Amino acid sequence: MRSTERAARRFPQPVRVGDLIDRKVLEPRENQPVLGRVAALSRRPDGGADVVIRLGGWLGFGAHDVAVPVEAVGLLGEHLALLDVTPEQARALPRFDLAAAPIIAPDEVIRVGLVKPFH
Repeated sequence: MRSTERAARRFPQPVRVGDLIDRKVLEPRENQPVLGRVAALSRRPDGGADVVIRLGGWLGFGAHDVAVPVEAVGLLGEHLALLDVTPEQARALPRFDLAAAPIIAPDEVIRVGLVKPFH
């Protein structure tokens, strides 16, 4: 099953982009460690959206941004959970240049799927 088909089965809900900024992104494990935080959402050339996740670092130092398709995450309460990309794959993604990316405005509404807790 393709990630877009899996995402469609997660009952996508309308969410204001500004409400996603700075949310924690959790790993899909029972103890739900924090992988990073949402830095921004970017528009892809095909019209879709990517979630830009700030990974690693300590107090913001040494962190780097990566982008994953919005279909690869799900809303989990006040957090986002990484679903269709493993944490290892996310860490291996190339650095994302926010300065050169088309950023989605905070007042725009996109659809994000829901996910149930991992425990």
